[in-house]
Amino acid sequence: MIDEIKKKVKYNQQCPYIATICRHMLDFDFEKLCSVTLSNLNVYACLICGKYYQGKSINTQAYIHSLEQDHHLFMNLQNTKIYCLPDNYEVVDHSLEDIQYNLDPKFNNLKELDYNSEESRALDGTTFLPGFVGLNNLSKSDYFNVVMQALCRIKPLRNFMIFLQFQKSATEPFDYNCLLSQRVSELTRKIWNPRNYKGHVSPHELLQAITLKSNKQFKIGQQSDPMHLIIWFLDNLKKELLHINKINTIISDCFQGELQYEWYKPLKNAIGYQSTPMIEQKSFFYLSLDLPSTPLQKDGNQKALIPSISIQELIKKYDGFTNTDSADGRRRYTITKFPKYLILHMKRFIKNNFFMEKNPTIVTFPLIDLDLSQCLNLQQQNIKYNLIANICHEGTAKVGIYKIHVKNEANNQWFQIQDLHRQNIVPQLISVSEAYVQIYELQQQQQ
Repeated sequence: MIDEIKKKVKYNQQCPYIATICRHMLDFDFEKLCSVTLSNLNVYACLICGKYYQGKSINTQAYIHSLEQDHHLFMNLQNTKIYCLPDNYEVVDHSLEDIQYNLDPKFNNLKELDYNSEESRALDGTTFLPGFVGLNNLSKSDYFNVVMQALCRIKPLRNFMIFLQFQKSATEPFDYNCLLSQRVSELTRKIWNPRNYKGHVSPHELLQAITLKSNKQFKIGQQSDPMHLIIWFLDNLKKELLHINKINTIISDCFQGELQYEWYKPLKNAIGYQSTPMIEQKSFFYLSLDLPSTPLQKDGNQKALIPSISIQELIKKYDGFTNTDSADGRRRYTITKFPKYLILHMKRFIKNNFFMEKNPTIVTFPLIDLDLSQCLNLQQQNIKYNLIANICHEGTAKVGIYKIHVKNEANNQWFQIQDLHRQNIVPQLISVSEAYVQIYELQQQQQ
């Protein structure tokens, strides 16, 4: 009884160390491990120096740090509770709510996110636009950054991840079965956080989770293909969400379409294909587009000519009449169900017996009103898409960088984002970029 009274007295008293907090030292983007023991259990952040320490009881790392460095305020990185050490009492003060919010941002009205053109100001005075902040390049992670920026444009997926809830506990900081979705939710909320202390976000925790769950297929310091990451990411995120919700996932609702393909197998003892095809129906989450071969002729200055082709011409691959030949036969594809969000992959990189080659063909495309009903000869349907994200590659196959073009719907301003750098760009330059992956939104789904 006496101990409970003491606890209440300590809980309600004004802490004398609140003024010692250094907000500019706080960074909650990195992996939540004790800086001494590297443990992820019961980790606290020192609100004076920003370092992470384990525990708060006697002889723990946080307790020792409070005595050695005279740093007294620590926040639990799982439940956001703040304690004063070594006295070990909880501190509750309205002036600390912004710190707790930055660790775990909360949102109420998501409609405001899409109609905000007002920039926020970071602690160092720099301005940033929530939802369009730069992401740190963690050594050759530009491919990862553009994928995360692109997926943040998918409104249903973004809203779902923002409101996704997980049970948090100090003894079990994460569940491996839902680690990916938990980290995606955290990063999404930080990207759209209007009260961020910094004008950028570090995706360190999510990239570490992807490294772990992909068995180092994608890891820090190793360049990878953003399309490979998208395929792996959507597949594994779908599996995790099925494990959590036990129902059809938001991934299928957003990206899944259906197509029918006719497969004409080659004749065994003659040149040609069988007259009767094998017909199958299957779902898809993205469509691959084949670029024409680069011509060998050169111009008067002995420079190779860069060909150009419209995206409408490439999409005709799925009109049900165009033949696609390969070593195992001839195929014809027909889209039978169009997804709400259409991912298009231009097959720019080709690996031969010796090295990787890049096809520099320029694909021209509209930013609005991509009419698939005309491309695919759909007479009784009106299928139009608007571009919401364009991932492009600049440079050669060996030495190149990935950038992304995204639009702020509040004022229809297009941005080009490369890691931490964001700049305005005119639509005319977007349509002649070396597009690699694009995401389109079905017009009928727009609000």
